[in-house]
Amino acid sequence: MPTAKRSADSPPRKLLGLFAAGALLLTALFIPHTATAAETPDTVLIDESFDAQTDPANFGFPTGASIGDGVLKVTENMRNYTTSVNRFDSSIKSEKTLDLRFDWKTSIASDGMKTGLEFRDDNGRLVFAIAATGSELRYAVTGPDSDSTSSPDSLNPTWIKTGFDRSKWYTVDLHLDFTLGRVQYSIATKEDAPQVMASGTGDITGEHLAKFVACNYYGTGVQSIDNFRLVRPGSAADGVLDGASVYAFGDSIVYGHRYPRGFMDFVAEREGMELTKYAVNGATVGPVSGPPEGKILTQIQSASPQAPDFVVFDGGTNDAIPLHEQDGYEIGAVSGSHDPGHFDTGTFAGSLEATIHAMKQKWPTAQLVYVPAHKLGSRDWDTQLALRAVALEAAEKWDVAVADVFADTTLDTRIEDHRVAYTFDNLVNGYPGTGGSGTHPNIAGITEFYVPVLTARLADLAGAATRRAQ
Repeated sequence: MPTAKRSADSPPRKLLGLFAAGALLLTALFIPHTATAAETPDTVLIDESFDAQTDPANFGFPTGASIGDGVLKVTENMRNYTTSVNRFDSSIKSEKTLDLRFDWKTSIASDGMKTGLEFRDDNGRLVFAIAATGSELRYAVTGPDSDSTSSPDSLNPTWIKTGFDRSKWYTVDLHLDFTLGRVQYSIATKEDAPQVMASGTGDITGEHLAKFVACNYYGTGVQSIDNFRLVRPGSAADGVLDGASVYAFGDSIVYGHRYPRGFMDFVAEREGMELTKYAVNGATVGPVSGPPEGKILTQIQSASPQAPDFVVFDGGTNDAIPLHEQDGYEIGAVSGSHDPGHFDTGTFAGSLEATIHAMKQKWPTAQLVYVPAHKLGSRDWDTQLALRAVALEAAEKWDVAVADVFADTTLDTRIEDHRVAYTFDNLVNGYPGTGGSGTHPNIAGITEFYVPVLTARLADLAGAATRRAQ
């Protein structure tokens, strides 16, 4: 999804007036967030591993389905253009935000055959679909409405196609937001070093989740499903961030490294926020040798003067190395003054305070949110802790909110399994790979750890601002 920008003569932002009206009342909110993710846990609605027969039998599919060897099989012995429909419990139709994950494999044998799965609402509007021929993986978020009594060519979803290996299992991850009419999706191979096959965000017509449809479009090809998990995310913003504007500053963790979608892109896409990114790969907080645009303060100085609703930034990851290598550069201490003349900008602490001060001077109505990176296996641990202590102290002093990925998630790339599964250095098939150095979160790392923490924090601030302003 392209980075969204608002022109200088655009109407006032949705939340700008709310933050301004409640400015005198909001000081208590603008402190580092000390609550953990455990305070708003996901609510599990379905969690099925198919190790035994389900109730209702065969996961509710009336025909063409069976359970055995720990998996659910569908489209068994079904004729061309036929369907088998599992209707979800009526309570699920009332859910406005859902996270759905399942593993999927097809035994389709040739390009002359096609089977797949569709998720629809009670009126037949599409939520998401996945299918395959012998050589093509297909997925869709748009297409004609269907009552799912059959699956003729005329009612097929509008497929996006890519090549794939039909011998592999795939994991499908969906974030469904029916308030905004949007789905964020990821399809990746299920293996020790997963390869992302597709990732994106799309607008949908489906208004709730009602039907899970197994489709034998033509030919024969049994599909296997495992580890079907449906939850109500505890971090759901429920539309409160829709239309809010956000500027993002920092380093490659914000920008996206070799891939143009960083964690802020994923949040903005999900929540309908208007994002402008100024982050630069390799950026630092302090006076590290390199081009001037590499400093976060320079990013701020070159940014639009029009105030956004939120300013999200990170910083410190690229300062950790030169603190050991560059003579005269030290972590320093947070000043006892708010006068920038007292900041020691030869240190990390003084540079961070100068950076925050510049943000507040340039956009006094914007809500600032600092995002500490996850626990990094690629940086000295004691240096990380020292930088973190200074950053949190500065955030508290300057009334900056904190979306604390470091403290509020389990992502720790000092753990080998985490490093391999959740970070990348290079792209594979155009998407972030796996087995990185431990610094840059890949799509799984972003969606599982960064997005929930930041979404919850932004939604908390936006909701509180709205309530107090009213």
